[in-house]
Formats: sequence, structure tokens, C-alpha cells
Amino acid sequence: MRKNPSHHSPSSQEALSTGWLMRDDKVLASISSAESRRARRIGLRGIERINTPLFLQPCRWVHTFGMKAPLCVLYINNDGEVVKIQELKRNRLPLPVVKARSVLEADTDAARRWNLQVGDIIEIRFAQDARVAS
Repeated sequence: MRKNPSHHSPSSQEALSTGWLMRDDKVLASISSAESRRARRIGLRGIERINTPLFLQPCRWVHTFGMKAPLCVLYINNDGEVVKIQELKRNRLPLPVVKARSVLEADTDAARRWNLQVGDIIEIRFAQDARVAS
């Protein structure tokens, strides 16, 4: 049993990078990004409390089997447009979202808290892409 159920397991931690969910150059949330196929398959499975949203790319379809918490799922196209938002209970298998190229999995009500709606343009920035002004 994990000591801290709100964090990813060490085996999946290796394939995660850190970034930010942005809209209009404003940081909405810190995120993790699943960098490997294995990390994308594991996703947030087994996490009791989702503290950090998880970005999955490429991805257009998720499920909630093995989840301990419900999810807010943002489906995002190549242009950064939110094409669908779903609140998913545990053990659900929704249809794939063909227009999506990536997904952001977060705790329930995240889209409402961030004031995001279908049609909004968002950006995912990663720590390795950050530039320091000189």
C-alpha cells in the first residue's frame, strides 16, 4: 500500500514531466505530463485524491476503470481548443473523441474552477520550455 495515495507511484513517476495549464498567459494549474506509453496507460489509476492534473498526449479516449476518484476530462485538439469536457464517474467507458489529440485528466469540477468551457483555447507549457528573461 502506498504511503501517500495522492501522488503517482514511483514506477510511473519516472515518465512524468512538469508543466502548467495556461490560458491567456495566466497559469490555471500545475500539471504532470505522461511521457511514456506505460505512464499514459496507468494515468491516474489508483490515486485517491487528484492533486495534480495529468496531461496525456497523444490521447482521444480514456476510461475510469480502476479509478478511486471521479474525473473531469478535458479533450483538446491540435490548436489547443477544448473540444469536449466530461465529468466521469468511476468505472465508465465513454466513447472516443475523434477531434481530440490530447486529454487533461483532473479532479471533478476542475473545468468549472478554472472557468473553462468548450471552445476555449488553452496552452500546456512544460518546465523544460520555460525561458528566463535576461
